[in-house]
Amino acid sequence: MKALIIAAGNGTRMQPVTCGQHKSLMPLLGLRIIERVILGAKEAGICEFVIVTGYKGRKLQGFLGDGTKYGISISFVQNDKWKKANGISTLAARNHFSKNFVLLMSDHVFNPNTLIRIQRLKLKNNECALAIEKNLDSVLDVKDTTKVMVQNGKVIALNKNLEVFNAYDTGMFVCSPYIFKVLEKTTKQGKNSLSDGMRMLIPEGNLRTLDNKGSFWADCDTWEDIKFAQKKFVRSLSKSEDGIISKGLNRKISTFISGYLVNTPITPNIISFIILFLAIPTFFLLASGIYPWLIFGGLLIQFMSILDGCDGELARLKFKESKWGGFLDANLDKYIDTAVVSGMALGYLKITGNYWIIPISLFIIFGLGLDGYMPNKFQVMTGKRLNFYMLKFVNIKRDVRLLILSLGAIFNLILPSLIILLLFYHFKVVIRLISAKIINDQLKIEN
Repeated sequence: MKALIIAAGNGTRMQPVTCGQHKSLMPLLGLRIIERVILGAKEAGICEFVIVTGYKGRKLQGFLGDGTKYGISISFVQNDKWKKANGISTLAARNHFSKNFVLLMSDHVFNPNTLIRIQRLKLKNNECALAIEKNLDSVLDVKDTTKVMVQNGKVIALNKNLEVFNAYDTGMFVCSPYIFKVLEKTTKQGKNSLSDGMRMLIPEGNLRTLDNKGSFWADCDTWEDIKFAQKKFVRSLSKSEDGIISKGLNRKISTFISGYLVNTPITPNIISFIILFLAIPTFFLLASGIYPWLIFGGLLIQFMSILDGCDGELARLKFKESKWGGFLDANLDKYIDTAVVSGMALGYLKITGNYWIIPISLFIIFGLGLDGYMPNKFQVMTGKRLNFYMLKFVNIKRDVRLLILSLGAIFNLILPSLIILLLFYHFKVVIRLISAKIINDQLKIEN
């Protein structure tokens, strides 16, 4: 599916800070606003773009080029009537679209997952769909936000001045080419906004909705909006699969760090290697076995756990997520965990002379390896995921594991912390073996 981006207006409300440049070229967490729109759409599977320009159109076109630097294709349409409302700009691109297309605003940033979902809607020839936000606390300037009244999945009212509403317009649409016929009628009547055209679809029930479900989006009309968008974007970096420590502590710090790193040349993979190199002094501090070095080693363990969130956050902020990056990070984590456990064991051995610490630490490292190996091996062999309801109750994630080791070092409870991990990970191995047996027996019955 192709995308149409409206970028013709002069952004009057942003003029005090734009100093004459196009407002969509204002920076937002290391990228220009329109770059975030384009790269977000690209992540949603869109590679062909038509951008309608007007005010400062040549500068915008000169900055973006033909899209080669983003790995996409960009065509431009100049709207010399850009001082009129955005329905005129939309209509100016009608010759570029013969099939359903995505319609975006150059100053509305969003989570690509919403755009993926809205593209999956099957529209009739005379329908459009709008992504809506039902969280009424999600915008900074309610007065200037287009409000929507939704009923049974369809828009029944749309206007900035609605007094009764239950959603906001996020600026993300999927449209059939029928919208151009509608805009031809409305603009002839002097109704020049896109909203005027969308309102023409409402009486026939032809403006459908898709719930944004609280995913990140923001309208950047003013400098205050941009700052608000930055905060919203950073807060959105948490993952649903985060462990309890990540949610309650680590993300609060890592997102603060990532908010600064995004404006630097540092890449997610560089962060992964920085953590690996931090594991070296951590190992030696822990291997000393004495205070205050154990305290510093324990604090470094927790700092590495916090920093471990930054590589993924930077990848999402800079649109640099990749399977290779995830694979690299997961494997480097094994080196880091091994350095921490072996450092603690070596320090404990130096101080106490208790050789039992050697098999304990070795079996912890072996258990950590099995934790990743078992589900992957089972899926390769059977094509089934190694899921079992009891795993939900014995699934300590890496953030909790590193906190246990950190506290063990800080409070000189090396042996208890290692024994906790030893028992947990090998109990988890037993649970996974039971799960594998149950799933394997079910497969035999099915076959």
